Amino acid sequence: MKENLPSWDLRAFYKNINDPKIKLDMKASLILAQNFAKKYRKIVNDRVLAKQLLKILREYESIILKAIKPQLFAQLVFEADSANHAHGALLHQTQQSATEVGKELVFFELALSSLSEKKLNNLAQNSLLKNYKNYLTNQVKWKKHRLSEAEEKILADKDLTSREAFSRLFVQFLSRKQFEIKLGRKKKMLNEEQVLTFLHNADRNYRKSASVALTQGLKQESFLLTYIFNTLSKDKALETRLRKFKTFEEGRHLGNQIDQKTVDVMSSAVSGSYGLVSDFYRLKKKILGLPKLYDYDRYAPTADFNQVYTYVYTKDLIIKTFGRFSKEFAKIAQEFFLKNWIDAPTRHGKRGGAFCSYGTPDTHPVVLTNFQGKLRDVQTLAHELGHGINAYLMRKQTPINFDNPLTLAETASVFAEMLIFEELNRSIKDEKVRLALYMDKIENIIATVYRQIAMYKFEQDFHALRLEKGELRPEEINELWRKRQKEMFGKSLELTEGYDWWWSYVPHFIENPFYVYAYAFGELLVLSLYARYKKDGPKFVEKYIELLSAGSSAAPEELLNPFGINLKDKKFWQEGIGYIQDLLKEAKKIAQKN
Repeated sequence: MKENLPSWDLRAFYKNINDPKIKLDMKASLILAQNFAKKYRKIVNDRVLAKQLLKILREYESIILKAIKPQLFAQLVFEADSANHAHGALLHQTQQSATEVGKELVFFELALSSLSEKKLNNLAQNSLLKNYKNYLTNQVKWKKHRLSEAEEKILADKDLTSREAFSRLFVQFLSRKQFEIKLGRKKKMLNEEQVLTFLHNADRNYRKSASVALTQGLKQESFLLTYIFNTLSKDKALETRLRKFKTFEEGRHLGNQIDQKTVDVMSSAVSGSYGLVSDFYRLKKKILGLPKLYDYDRYAPTADFNQVYTYVYTKDLIIKTFGRFSKEFAKIAQEFFLKNWIDAPTRHGKRGGAFCSYGTPDTHPVVLTNFQGKLRDVQTLAHELGHGINAYLMRKQTPINFDNPLTLAETASVFAEMLIFEELNRSIKDEKVRLALYMDKIENIIATVYRQIAMYKFEQDFHALRLEKGELRPEEINELWRKRQKEMFGKSLELTEGYDWWWSYVPHFIENPFYVYAYAFGELLVLSLYARYKKDGPKFVEKYIELLSAGSSAAPEELLNPFGINLKDKKFWQEGIGYIQDLLKEAKKIAQKN
């Protein structure tokens, strides 16, 4: 019997897409922003007092709170059903409104950045502004990258018809795209998420068919997808030049409150251990009994494990597991299920994959997933609920601090996955199934750490070559993709020719350039934190909840000080890699018994 999966309840934002309050909020936030600009444009200078700035910051946050809700709501309904034209229209309307508000407010951060470094540092150290210390400190770092107010407004307008427009086109187009897959003697038209699911099928013919279907579908749309990639790379090059960034990714690092050296140390530690990836896939080939492993075999189950997890079982498992770690974790997770903060079913027009959205501290976070009852769906839901718990705990922060830099954004989600992995490991008695669990976990970590770093290096290569040669042909991009993927896999598996096209469906390259290294950062960070949890027990839990509650109130390095972590030390990152090696050793032991 098919489960009745829940769709999310977004009434904490608005009743529906026709709620008149949406337009009222857009109109009100623009008026508030205009009044804010009139009142404070000449006040934010080196003579501003801490008491004055505190009042200004609180007013600024209240406008942000009102202004972002319409766009956040529109983005959510669009992601859940992009096939509905009204959803796309509302998203564009709210994006335009947010841009108009942003243009009125742009003077504020420019004014802060124009303050002398001495003044900014003095304000940051003032006890009245302790909640905004990290925010003010970051203004110093952004000083040389700010443009004039007129230029910033032009860029904001431009984004509506460039970056945001092409990003929307990419998501909307692929969410509607149907791929023809051959399953035995039958042919079916499936969406991207459904096709990708077949790559995890035990039947090799189905996996190969899914690979061919995805490749053919992407090749059919190569002109459009390549054009989007080229256009947004040019847009990124323009931003890099105008803001005087040294590298394409420098802006991302500043937003993540991290420096290039830290990212390079982490990236180097990962690429320096690519041999672990080859070691894993050699083991997988042996377990599967295949003479050769192809790219479409990567996610093949290593045991005949066809168990389907019901949504109700998954809910109970997550709440019980989280409760063993922290009663507070379990209580928060339960709210998501009881109050329908989760959109679970797969449907036409819905975005593939999963995410957690948490735009404002006065509402609540929500989770989107495409739940089909597979083991990975259980872990994905736990992952996104980790994000949700993180956001829930951050609600005590004011809007400016209600977020995580990407370097810490995956901390709670990956930790939640680790908790679920251990719980499943305890409950499974069949050694073949335990082996499958270990192999699946290692495979997920490889995808999160090694694959993301390979993709990060691909992005660096792509943007550099696009700058050097101009618009690139898809075959040129294919070559860059293959080079970095081959570098990671080594000789452990054979990459088919079709795999060369798989860069073209990765949304992060479009929506969030250079986002991907944060996944590797977060995974390795969590593996280290998890080891500390196993050692320290309840003492760790209290510090960990404080970390998740802190949002952006302090820089990542400062927030991690209580755990004795030095992010610039390569040995720290190698600790996380060592944990992966331990998992692989255990998998080999279990494999020898079978």
